[in-house]
Amino acid sequence: MSAELRQKSVSTFGPIDFKNRMPALDGLRAMAITMVFLEHYAGGSHGGVLLRIVNMVRGHLGVGVDLFFVLSGFLITGILYDTREDSYYFKRFFARRAVRIFPVYYGIFAVMGLLTLIFHYRWYWLQSTFFVYLGNFFGNWDPRLYNLVSPTNPRANIQFGHFWSLCVEEQFYLVWPFVVWMIRDRVRLIRIAGLISVFALLARVAMFWLFSPEIAERWVVRALPFRADALLIGAILALLLRGERAAIWQRRMTGVFAVSLPVSVLILAMPHAWPNPWEYTLGMMFIALASAGLIAMTIRTGTRTFRLFNLRGLRVIGKYSYGFYVFHYLFAQAWIGLLVLLGDRFHSLAKAGLIAIPLNYVVTFLAAKFSYDLFESKFLKLKRHFEYDLEQKTHQHAFR
Repeated sequence: MSAELRQKSVSTFGPIDFKNRMPALDGLRAMAITMVFLEHYAGGSHGGVLLRIVNMVRGHLGVGVDLFFVLSGFLITGILYDTREDSYYFKRFFARRAVRIFPVYYGIFAVMGLLTLIFHYRWYWLQSTFFVYLGNFFGNWDPRLYNLVSPTNPRANIQFGHFWSLCVEEQFYLVWPFVVWMIRDRVRLIRIAGLISVFALLARVAMFWLFSPEIAERWVVRALPFRADALLIGAILALLLRGERAAIWQRRMTGVFAVSLPVSVLILAMPHAWPNPWEYTLGMMFIALASAGLIAMTIRTGTRTFRLFNLRGLRVIGKYSYGFYVFHYLFAQAWIGLLVLLGDRFHSLAKAGLIAIPLNYVVTFLAAKFSYDLFESKFLKLKRHFEYDLEQKTHQHAFR
């Protein structure tokens, strides 16, 4: 292909504007949170080929968390790289993360404390490690730390096992900004991220080689050293799309998605007793690559994926996805109890699910929306006190 034709092919993608919110990514968030929600609640029904297929698919929808990790790595690295020359680089980054993440996270624990006065929850002192985002490590040793049990009303038990992913992301947020700040060369930073990703994959393989599959699964899923590749593959994508060959790499990511998605599906569909080592080693890597490809395809206006994930309904759900994720599993035992109750009434868990699951989804969404509109938004206004130099100079509120 001649240089002229290559230039014409590349130029059709146009420049990427990273200084404004990319609305279609909210649609991706909506898909990811819906996948996680269904993985937790859409199982249990039996009786036919269709339900068996639904249960098989549902059992793997937790990969929505992998998509969240890649998306976080992509967005956070973009912010860090674009603001690495900021006069208050660390202060502004950590302050803005704090006003976004902390209010709901610590607010939930405050509510748990108040509910303890009513339901007399049994607390373990090691659960305090969740206050500093280290609870996933101790929860891996003792899974009881992921629950609050009420001796007086079991339906009021609280499950926060899903907080392990919040711990993983926060640990990444604490470490990665220093790496980006110290390694100013973009290409070198890509190589370092790639090298760490390989180490994460090898660490997962070693865990399954050295320990029982049950112990290995618990750690490789819920600890940053084993999940770093998902976050860093997103980081690599952000850095690739900030180089001179951005349009070429964006086009190549379509191929990455086209290859990684079917490979991921084949690995997930392998007939193997749980846990499948292939799923939690190579499978995780290909899922992360497929997620990165999907993100790259989505951020370009005019593409089919952009039009799909830019649908208003998906963007609305995605806007509240953080609160949705925090809230959705807390009272899982009560929601499952409702499902069983309706199942007894209709003599079918499948019919009961058609009522209980949508009701659960709507209630969780409304809780997340009210939390954002009435509580979180008050703290988000504090971001104006931590504007980056770029925002102040151009009067653009970047990354909002």
